[in-house]
Amino acid sequence: MPIRYLVPYILILTLAGCGAARTMAPDVRYYTLEYESPTLTGQQAKVAIALNRFGVAPEFNTGKIVYRDLSFGRQEYAYHQWRSAPQALVADYLRRDLQQSGLFLAVNQPGSSLPATHQLEGMVEEWMEVDGEDRWLATASLTITLIDLRARAIPEQVLFQRTYRGSEPAAKKNPGSVVEAMSRVMRTLSGRIIADVHAAVK
Repeated sequence: MPIRYLVPYILILTLAGCGAARTMAPDVRYYTLEYESPTLTGQQAKVAIALNRFGVAPEFNTGKIVYRDLSFGRQEYAYHQWRSAPQALVADYLRRDLQQSGLFLAVNQPGSSLPATHQLEGMVEEWMEVDGEDRWLATASLTITLIDLRARAIPEQVLFQRTYRGSEPAAKKNPGSVVEAMSRVMRTLSGRIIADVHAAVK
């Protein structure tokens, strides 16, 4: 067959292939937390707090939204993901809320050259959607350790280590509603953590 007759067929096959590639591309949705920093009152403590990088339990060390649909079961959405890993989200929003509270002289992010008087360490123990027959919940559990960097002995260094847990119902049974509920959870936990830190360093 002459080459001039093959050209239209090649062009058609090429366009069809491009169209198939476009339609097969997954539509991945990325989510983050959205909430106003909790409002707290009190006298500013003349301390500088450094946030260390937070850790995370292995089963939640993923950007994908994890959900529990049965006892002992853990699944994750392929196309619904957090914009950042849970430990990064929690640390970043807690740092923002600490700063916004105005209760501390300074709040340092990891790598800051400003000397700190105290250090905050954290572990994300749980960060997931829990599916029930009647409703879905956003649940989170954070372990926070507050360290006094000025103390020499370990007993004086550790001011407290506490686990904060919370859950909120999702308005609808879909990942977007779960993210909205998780934002409420984080706001509540953040407020409790900040109040405890402030009380400990005064």
